Amino acid sequence: MPNPALTSIAEEARNNAGAAAAALGRLPDGVSVARFIADYAAVGRFDHYRHIPDAARAALAQVTTAQGPEAARSFLRAALGQGVAELIVSGRLEALPPRIVHHHSKQLQRIASAIASDADWFDPDSDLLLKDLGLVTLRLYAAAAQLLDTRCGIPRSLILREGLAAVPKNLLKFVQLGGFKPFIQIHTHLSFLDDFNEEGWNECYRCCADLYRVRPDLLGMYGSSWFYDPALADISPRLDYLREIPVRGGAQLIFVEEGGEALDNALSTSPSRRKLHDEGKYMPRSYMMAWGRQQQMAWAARNPGGAA
Repeated sequence: MPNPALTSIAEEARNNAGAAAAALGRLPDGVSVARFIADYAAVGRFDHYRHIPDAARAALAQVTTAQGPEAARSFLRAALGQGVAELIVSGRLEALPPRIVHHHSKQLQRIASAIASDADWFDPDSDLLLKDLGLVTLRLYAAAAQLLDTRCGIPRSLILREGLAAVPKNLLKFVQLGGFKPFIQIHTHLSFLDDFNEEGWNECYRCCADLYRVRPDLLGMYGSSWFYDPALADISPRLDYLREIPVRGGAQLIFVEEGGEALDNALSTSPSRRKLHDEGKYMPRSYMMAWGRQQQMAWAARNPGGAA
Protein backbone atom coordinates (compact mmCIF):
# COMPACT_ATOMS: atom_id res chain seq x y z
CA MET A 1 0.00 0.00 0.00
CA PRO A 2 1.32 3.51 -0.80
CA ASN A 3 2.48 5.49 2.22
CA PRO A 4 -0.32 8.08 2.81
CA ALA A 5 2.10 10.69 4.16
CA LEU A 6 4.37 10.38 1.12
CA THR A 7 1.38 10.39 -1.23
CA SER A 8 0.27 13.68 0.34
CA ILE A 9 3.73 15.20 -0.13
CA ALA A 10 3.78 14.08 -3.77
CA GLU A 11 0.36 15.66 -4.38
CA GLU A 12 1.39 18.99 -2.84
CA ALA A 13 4.62 18.97 -4.84
CA ARG A 14 2.81 18.17 -8.07
CA ASN A 15 0.23 20.93 -7.50
CA ASN A 16 2.83 23.58 -6.68
CA ALA A 17 5.00 22.46 -9.59
CA GLY A 18 2.02 22.81 -11.89
CA ALA A 19 1.37 26.36 -10.68
CA ALA A 20 5.03 27.29 -11.28
CA ALA A 21 4.99 25.70 -14.75
CA ALA A 22 1.84 27.62 -15.65
CA ALA A 23 3.80 30.85 -15.30
CA LEU A 24 6.14 29.73 -18.09
CA GLY A 25 5.63 30.48 -21.73
CA ARG A 26 6.46 27.99 -24.44
CA LEU A 27 9.72 26.30 -23.54
CA PRO A 28 12.56 26.15 -26.09
CA ASP A 29 12.56 23.09 -28.33
CA GLY A 30 14.00 20.06 -26.59
CA VAL A 31 13.63 21.54 -23.10
CA SER A 32 11.23 20.11 -20.53
CA VAL A 33 11.01 19.96 -16.76
CA ALA A 34 11.09 16.15 -16.82
CA ARG A 35 14.16 16.09 -19.07
CA PHE A 36 15.94 18.60 -16.82
CA ILE A 37 15.41 16.40 -13.74
CA ALA A 38 16.58 13.31 -15.61
CA ASP A 39 19.68 15.12 -16.87
CA TYR A 40 20.43 16.52 -13.41
CA ALA A 41 20.37 13.02 -11.94
CA ALA A 42 22.76 11.62 -14.57
CA VAL A 43 26.09 12.01 -12.80
CA GLY A 44 29.30 10.07 -12.44
CA ARG A 45 30.47 8.04 -9.49
CA PHE A 46 32.46 10.91 -7.97
CA ASP A 47 30.50 13.99 -9.06
CA HIS A 48 30.09 16.24 -6.01
CA TYR A 49 26.61 17.58 -5.22
CA ARG A 50 27.56 20.99 -6.63
CA HIS A 51 28.27 19.54 -10.08
CA ILE A 52 25.58 20.50 -12.61
CA PRO A 53 25.62 18.19 -15.66
CA ASP A 54 26.18 20.02 -18.95
CA ALA A 55 22.78 19.04 -20.37
CA ALA A 56 20.91 20.39 -17.34
CA ARG A 57 22.94 23.61 -17.34
CA ALA A 58 22.31 24.11 -21.07
CA ALA A 59 18.56 23.64 -20.66
CA LEU A 60 18.40 26.22 -17.89
CA ALA A 61 20.48 28.64 -19.95
CA GLN A 62 18.03 28.25 -22.86
CA VAL A 63 15.07 29.08 -20.62
CA THR A 64 16.88 32.10 -19.17
CA THR A 65 17.85 33.41 -22.61
CA ALA A 66 14.37 32.90 -24.06
CA GLN A 67 12.25 34.13 -21.14
CA GLY A 68 14.47 35.78 -18.56
CA PRO A 69 15.60 35.03 -14.99
CA GLU A 70 12.10 35.07 -13.48
CA ALA A 71 11.01 32.30 -15.84
CA ALA A 72 14.17 30.38 -14.99
CA ARG A 73 13.20 30.51 -11.31
CA SER A 74 9.72 29.23 -12.17
CA PHE A 75 11.30 26.45 -14.22
CA LEU A 76 13.48 25.43 -11.26
CA ARG A 77 10.51 25.48 -8.89
CA ALA A 78 8.59 23.24 -11.28
CA ALA A 79 11.61 20.94 -11.56
CA LEU A 80 11.93 20.60 -7.80
CA GLY A 81 8.24 19.81 -7.44
CA GLN A 82 8.25 17.28 -10.25
CA GLY A 83 11.41 15.77 -8.79
CA VAL A 84 9.73 15.28 -5.42
CA ALA A 85 6.67 13.66 -6.97
CA GLU A 86 8.68 11.41 -9.30
CA LEU A 87 10.96 10.25 -6.48
CA ILE A 88 8.02 9.27 -4.29
CA VAL A 89 6.05 7.54 -7.06
CA SER A 90 9.14 5.63 -8.26
CA GLY A 91 9.50 3.76 -4.97
CA ARG A 92 13.24 4.55 -4.88
CA LEU A 93 12.87 6.51 -1.66
CA GLU A 94 11.16 3.70 0.25
CA ALA A 95 13.89 1.30 -0.89
CA LEU A 96 16.34 3.18 1.36
CA PRO A 97 16.91 2.35 5.05
CA PRO A 98 13.83 3.39 7.09
CA ARG A 99 15.77 5.89 9.19
CA ILE A 100 16.89 7.75 6.06
CA VAL A 101 13.38 7.56 4.58
CA HIS A 102 12.07 9.28 7.72
CA HIS A 103 14.48 12.21 7.53
CA HIS A 104 14.38 12.47 3.74
CA SER A 105 10.58 12.69 3.84
CA LYS A 106 10.82 15.72 6.13
CA GLN A 107 13.05 17.45 3.60
CA LEU A 108 10.73 16.57 0.70
CA GLN A 109 7.79 18.04 2.62
CA ARG A 110 9.75 21.25 3.15
CA ILE A 111 10.65 21.45 -0.56
CA ALA A 112 7.08 20.71 -1.70
CA SER A 113 5.86 23.66 0.39
CA ALA A 114 8.75 26.01 -0.44
CA ILE A 115 8.19 25.93 -4.20
CA ALA A 116 4.76 27.52 -3.77
CA SER A 117 6.45 30.96 -3.74
CA ASP A 118 9.22 32.57 -5.75
CA ALA A 119 12.51 33.35 -3.99
CA ASP A 120 16.01 34.48 -4.91
CA TRP A 121 17.54 31.13 -3.99
CA PHE A 122 15.95 29.41 -7.00
CA ASP A 123 19.21 30.07 -8.80
CA PRO A 124 21.90 27.65 -10.06
CA ASP A 125 24.54 29.59 -8.11
CA SER A 126 22.67 29.06 -4.84
CA ASP A 127 23.94 26.32 -2.53
CA LEU A 128 20.41 26.05 -1.12
CA LEU A 129 19.03 25.14 -4.54
CA LEU A 130 21.81 22.67 -5.35
CA LYS A 131 21.21 20.84 -2.09
CA ASP A 132 17.47 20.63 -2.74
CA LEU A 133 18.06 19.37 -6.28
CA GLY A 134 20.42 16.82 -4.77
CA LEU A 135 17.70 15.67 -2.38
CA VAL A 136 14.98 15.25 -5.02
CA THR A 137 17.33 13.31 -7.32
CA LEU A 138 18.86 11.20 -4.50
CA ARG A 139 22.28 12.63 -5.17
CA LEU A 140 22.08 13.58 -1.49
CA TYR A 141 20.44 11.76 1.42
CA ALA A 142 18.85 13.48 4.39
CA ALA A 143 20.27 12.45 7.76
CA ALA A 144 18.80 14.71 10.45
CA ALA A 145 21.48 17.35 11.20
CA GLN A 146 23.34 16.76 7.91
CA LEU A 147 23.04 15.76 4.28
CA LEU A 148 25.04 12.80 3.00
CA ASP A 149 26.95 12.92 -0.30
CA THR A 150 28.22 9.44 -1.19
CA ARG A 151 30.21 10.52 -4.28
CA CYS A 152 33.23 11.88 -2.44
CA GLY A 153 36.82 11.22 -1.58
CA ILE A 154 39.33 12.74 0.84
CA PRO A 155 42.10 14.84 -0.79
CA ARG A 156 45.47 13.10 -0.52
CA SER A 157 47.09 16.52 -0.07
CA LEU A 158 45.92 16.54 3.56
CA ILE A 159 48.77 14.19 4.38
CA LEU A 160 51.19 17.11 3.87
CA ARG A 161 49.24 19.88 5.63
CA GLU A 162 51.23 19.67 8.88
CA GLY A 163 54.61 19.35 7.16
CA LEU A 164 56.87 16.42 6.39
CA ALA A 165 57.35 15.44 10.02
CA ALA A 166 53.63 14.65 10.33
CA VAL A 167 53.40 12.59 7.11
CA PRO A 168 53.91 9.17 8.76
CA LYS A 169 51.27 9.94 11.38
CA ASN A 170 48.76 11.07 8.76
CA LEU A 171 49.51 8.16 6.44
CA LEU A 172 48.76 5.78 9.29
CA LYS A 173 45.38 7.44 9.76
CA PHE A 174 44.45 6.75 6.14
CA VAL A 175 45.71 3.19 6.38
CA GLN A 176 43.37 2.72 9.33
CA LEU A 177 40.53 4.32 7.36
CA GLY A 178 41.12 1.97 4.43
CA GLY A 179 41.99 4.55 1.79
CA PHE A 180 40.79 7.86 0.38
CA LYS A 181 37.54 7.04 -1.46
CA PRO A 182 34.65 6.49 -1.69
CA PHE A 183 33.49 8.27 1.48
CA ILE A 184 30.31 9.96 2.62
CA GLN A 185 30.86 13.71 2.94
CA ILE A 186 28.47 15.48 5.30
CA HIS A 187 26.97 18.92 4.67
CA THR A 188 24.86 21.33 6.69
CA HIS A 189 21.74 22.57 4.88
CA LEU A 190 20.84 26.11 5.93
CA SER A 191 17.26 25.59 4.73
CA PHE A 192 16.73 23.03 7.49
CA LEU A 193 18.45 23.49 10.85
CA ASP A 194 15.77 22.04 13.14
CA ASP A 195 17.92 18.98 13.88
CA PHE A 196 21.24 20.79 14.32
CA ASN A 197 21.74 19.64 17.90
CA GLU A 198 23.45 16.75 19.66
CA GLU A 199 20.69 14.23 19.04
CA GLY A 200 20.34 15.37 15.42
CA TRP A 201 24.04 14.72 14.87
CA ASN A 202 23.78 11.34 16.57
CA GLU A 203 20.94 10.52 14.17
CA CYS A 204 23.21 11.50 11.28
CA TYR A 205 25.79 8.97 12.44
CA ARG A 206 23.11 6.26 12.71
CA CYS A 207 21.92 7.08 9.19
CA CYS A 208 25.49 6.59 7.94
CA ALA A 209 25.65 3.22 9.68
CA ASP A 210 22.37 2.17 8.07
CA LEU A 211 23.59 3.32 4.66
CA TYR A 212 26.76 1.22 4.92
CA ARG A 213 24.58 -1.90 5.06
CA VAL A 214 23.32 -1.21 1.54
CA ARG A 215 26.53 0.48 0.34
CA PRO A 216 29.38 -1.65 1.73
CA ASP A 217 31.78 -0.03 -0.73
CA LEU A 218 31.77 3.17 1.33
CA LEU A 219 34.84 3.49 3.57
CA GLY A 220 33.32 5.87 6.07
CA MET A 221 32.17 9.44 6.64
CA TYR A 222 34.01 12.75 6.80
CA GLY A 223 33.43 16.44 7.26
CA SER A 224 35.63 19.50 7.68
CA SER A 225 34.96 22.42 10.01
CA TRP A 226 36.36 24.82 12.58
CA PHE A 227 34.21 23.10 15.21
CA TYR A 228 36.36 19.96 15.07
CA ASP A 229 39.24 21.99 16.52
CA PRO A 230 40.25 20.45 19.89
CA ALA A 231 40.56 24.02 21.23
CA LEU A 232 36.75 24.24 21.26
CA ALA A 233 36.72 22.09 24.41
CA ASP A 234 37.83 25.25 26.27
CA ILE A 235 36.70 28.00 23.89
CA SER A 236 33.10 26.81 23.26
CA PRO A 237 32.46 23.70 25.40
CA ARG A 238 28.78 23.55 24.41
CA LEU A 239 29.89 22.63 20.87
CA ASP A 240 32.49 20.08 21.90
CA TYR A 241 30.06 17.19 21.36
CA LEU A 242 30.59 17.71 17.61
CA ARG A 243 34.20 16.53 17.96
CA GLU A 244 34.15 14.52 21.17
CA ILE A 245 31.46 11.95 20.25
CA PRO A 246 33.05 10.87 16.92
CA VAL A 247 36.58 10.84 18.35
CA ARG A 248 35.49 8.70 21.30
CA GLY A 249 33.87 6.44 18.69
CA GLY A 250 37.14 5.96 16.81
CA ALA A 251 37.11 8.87 14.32
CA GLN A 252 40.36 10.42 13.11
CA LEU A 253 41.15 14.15 13.23
CA ILE A 254 43.28 15.58 10.43
CA PHE A 255 44.50 19.19 10.37
CA VAL A 256 43.30 21.24 7.38
CA GLU A 257 44.29 24.88 7.88
CA GLU A 258 44.67 27.78 10.27
CA GLY A 259 42.52 30.83 9.61
CA GLY A 260 41.06 30.87 6.10
CA GLU A 261 37.34 30.11 5.94
CA ALA A 262 37.44 29.02 9.58
CA LEU A 263 38.15 32.59 10.64
CA ASP A 264 34.82 34.01 9.48
CA ASN A 265 32.80 30.87 10.22
CA ALA A 266 34.02 30.61 13.80
CA LEU A 267 33.82 34.31 14.68
CA SER A 268 30.74 35.59 12.84
CA THR A 269 28.15 34.12 15.24
CA SER A 270 30.00 34.34 18.55
CA PRO A 271 30.99 37.58 20.34
CA SER A 272 32.95 35.54 22.89
CA ARG A 273 35.08 33.78 20.25
CA ARG A 274 35.54 37.07 18.42
CA LYS A 275 36.74 38.73 21.64
CA LEU A 276 39.23 35.94 22.32
CA HIS A 277 40.54 36.25 18.76
CA ASP A 278 40.89 40.04 19.08
CA GLU A 279 42.85 39.50 22.29
CA GLY A 280 45.19 37.05 20.53
CA LYS A 281 43.95 34.11 22.62
CA TYR A 282 42.21 32.14 19.86
CA MET A 283 42.98 31.45 16.22
CA PRO A 284 40.34 29.31 14.47
CA ARG A 285 41.66 26.15 12.84
CA SER A 286 39.87 23.74 10.54
CA TYR A 287 40.13 19.99 10.99
CA MET A 288 38.72 17.09 9.05
CA MET A 289 36.91 14.46 11.05
CA ALA A 290 37.01 11.10 9.25
CA TRP A 291 35.14 8.16 10.76
CA GLY A 292 35.76 4.68 9.38
CA ARG A 293 32.80 2.49 8.47
CA GLN A 294 33.39 -0.28 11.01
CA GLN A 295 34.06 2.12 13.88
CA GLN A 296 30.97 4.18 13.06
CA MET A 297 28.77 1.10 12.75
CA ALA A 298 30.08 -0.13 16.11
CA TRP A 299 29.25 3.26 17.66
CA ALA A 300 25.71 3.13 16.21
CA ALA A 301 25.21 -0.38 17.61
CA ARG A 302 26.12 0.93 21.08
CA ASN A 303 23.95 4.04 20.63
CA PRO A 304 20.82 2.91 18.76
CA GLY A 305 18.60 5.83 19.79
CA GLY A 306 14.84 5.70 19.29
CA ALA A 307 13.13 4.29 16.22
CA ALA A 308 13.02 6.87 13.43
